[in-house]
Amino acid sequence: MASSHSGAEEDNDQFDRTAERDDELRAAMGAVAGGIVGTTVMTGVLLAVNAIYAPEISVFATLAELAGVGADNVALGMAMFLGAGALAWPLTFATLGAYLPGATRAQQGVVFALVLWTGFVVAFGTMYSGIDLAVFVVTSIATHVAYGYLLGFVAGRLTGNRETPDVAV
Repeated sequence: MASSHSGAEEDNDQFDRTAERDDELRAAMGAVAGGIVGTTVMTGVLLAVNAIYAPEISVFATLAELAGVGADNVALGMAMFLGAGALAWPLTFATLGAYLPGATRAQQGVVFALVLWTGFVVAFGTMYSGIDLAVFVVTSIATHVAYGYLLGFVAGRLTGNRETPDVAV
């Protein structure tokens, strides 16, 4: 039985699927690059907070404790944090980011990070009280906003979605 598709239509379908896969791969790679940049900034701030406030505030120890590997396993907590920030969350953003509110990828990144922050503050916030809680909340929201902005901005730039940042003068 003869196919109803011509050879040219099959070639075009194959080309469309290849182009779509290339776009998806480019979006994933851009998001991972943005996640690496955002996670690097976030990690630097958190290391500074840990240096100033440890042992009262140690995000990496708290993450290790919540994961059930013990608060003394800071290296594993940090590895989990870096893996989530550089891979898991950026790939999720590459998949869902376009559906989030915001006129630019950077704005969508901030919205994405604020959604992550709500879970982060609920999971970790119960571990702190008093001034430690205040420092934790302020630091965590600021670092999440910075992470989201960098995630979206870098991802947008690397995927050809160029946007000019607004600069207040």
